[in-house]
Amino acid sequence: MQHKNMPMSDIIFLAAGEGIASLIIVGVYLLLGEFDFRVATGAVLGSAVTVLNFAILSFSVNRAVDRVMEMRGNKEMTEEEASAFALQHSAEIQKSVKSSYLLRQIIMLGVLVAAVLLKIASILPAVIPLLLFRPILMAREAFRKKKT
Repeated sequence: MQHKNMPMSDIIFLAAGEGIASLIIVGVYLLLGEFDFRVATGAVLGSAVTVLNFAILSFSVNRAVDRVMEMRGNKEMTEEEASAFALQHSAEIQKSVKSSYLLRQIIMLGVLVAAVLLKIASILPAVIPLLLFRPILMAREAFRKKKT
């Protein structure tokens, strides 16, 4: 399986954005005089879970598409045949991605709940990076459009 479509630059951009967000979170807690090690642990853990979640999402989507493309083989197809093939196998790809989504969400929730229950992370600094996932990726798209 080749995962040439894995957006490594997107993962790096997300990691950098999450790192900056973690620094801002820690800075705000320092300014408010509410900082302790659980704030830093929560921010770093939330950011790491978010980046790992995106990386696994990218991998699972590419793996599902690769499986379908292997079934297709290298034969030439007309546009109608390719469209029919894609329609026929889209449910399989969706099923694979949905099962990956469920597993990723359970792992994410489990890690964060365990960290909070073990009192090694504060809940708010751990959750904020999860909420910044989409805005960071939207900023990435804005930078891409600006480049072109």
